[in-house]
Amino acid sequence: MTKNKNNYKDSGVDVDQGQKFVEDIKKLTSKSQHSFSLGGIGGFSGYIEAPSEFVNPVYALACDGVGTKMRLALQTNDLTTIGIDLVAMCVNDLIVSGAKPLAFLDYYGCSNLDREKAKEIVSGIIDGCNLAGCELVGGETAEMPNHYQGDNFDLVGFSLGINEKANIISGNEISSGDIILALPSSGFHSNGFSLINSVISQQNIADDFLKELLTPTRIYVNEVLDLINTCNVKGMAHITGGGLHENLSRLTLNYTMCINKDSWDMPAIFSRLQKVGNISSDEMLNVFNCGIGYCIVLDRENADKAMSENTELFEIGYVDTKSDQSLIFV
Repeated sequence: MTKNKNNYKDSGVDVDQGQKFVEDIKKLTSKSQHSFSLGGIGGFSGYIEAPSEFVNPVYALACDGVGTKMRLALQTNDLTTIGIDLVAMCVNDLIVSGAKPLAFLDYYGCSNLDREKAKEIVSGIIDGCNLAGCELVGGETAEMPNHYQGDNFDLVGFSLGINEKANIISGNEISSGDIILALPSSGFHSNGFSLINSVISQQNIADDFLKELLTPTRIYVNEVLDLINTCNVKGMAHITGGGLHENLSRLTLNYTMCINKDSWDMPAIFSRLQKVGNISSDEMLNVFNCGIGYCIVLDRENADKAMSENTELFEIGYVDTKSDQSLIFV
């Protein structure tokens, strides 16, 4: 009896399609607006040349993913914006210390490669890189049948940034009396979607609301880099999962962050989810950004200067002497 010969394609991995997808990516990256890399897509690794203006450069690295927002993207058959989310979640972390984003890598793992869907994702990543002023220099596409099930996939990003060693913003200079400023979010960004998906599974959600929930994460690179060039910034926080409490608490162990809940109005999309999902106000603040995507800590003089230069910035609180809590709402 002759045994059937096994091959890679029959096991679920199409090498030819993978190679064609690499060519797709090369065409897409021709849209990139920045060029820090030496070489192009398709090598075993990517090289980045440090911009010449840096005297004593140090490098910042960040890694993040889109999380369960991907489930909503699949449900609505819209993968065009989650690539922006991926870049945003990484580069917004980089700039917290004052680093300038330079390069980006992605990991896309799936059961079987669908080139059209994959191109939608990569196009979004390139859009995000252009918004962040960095470049997609490579990545990994992995077909793993019987590991990823059906249309389910994973999407992870890795970003590289650069800073002058002397200019790293660490939060060590934060002191009592400093002012906390905020930049608005574009929506839920890419956090808290396990709760959002749970609400969606229990309720009949209108298509317009589902589409609005996919609004991509705002990228704060340009605003923040402009700010630190003109003002003495003491600390910053990217408001991700866990809301203001979890993220502002990471800035310093020596002081308490005092936040005025009446200093901003929670955007309608958050109120809508809260009502539909019967979610308490405390739970909203503990899970979501609730309209605040990024925070900056400065002394009063620099805070006033920052708000005069960027009218989107608004004051939400102050730093006080240490209490038994790292953050309180006043």
